[in-house]
Amino acid sequence: MTASAPLSADQMCQLIQRRFEYSRLLLEVSVEQESLIQQGQYAELIEILLKKQTLLDALRTCSDCEPPLPRQWHSLRDRLPTEERSRCEGLLEKTEEALASLMEREQVCTDTLQRQKDDTQAQLQLVSGGIAVQNAYQDDDGNSQFDRNF
Repeated sequence: MTASAPLSADQMCQLIQRRFEYSRLLLEVSVEQESLIQQGQYAELIEILLKKQTLLDALRTCSDCEPPLPRQWHSLRDRLPTEERSRCEGLLEKTEEALASLMEREQVCTDTLQRQKDDTQAQLQLVSGGIAVQNAYQDDDGNSQFDRNF
């Protein structure tokens, strides 16, 4: 929503509402993402990540204003009726809470994926080590050199 002129009070309130909705939706998608990671459902995870990227792009677009959104809010908030200002401030607080929770969930997801990657790598190293041992006991023609009568 790149704006060359400052937003009106009504536009600002609509924008704050829209940012809250995108933040809320992102948090919902993040919960879904975390569940899919825990279940190892990576095909479905890709779909969720695409959905999430669309929401992130929308949030970024509606926050991209000139002059910057925080500066516009500070200049407008005192001119809003008390009820409207309170509603907007409540939405801003809920938006920040949702974004903070989103960041925490993202860290949990990242840590879980890293742990799963490390576990897979360890398993592959075990398998690779077993194959190397097996290969060490075979001739070039595939016959075993291991004495089974030992």
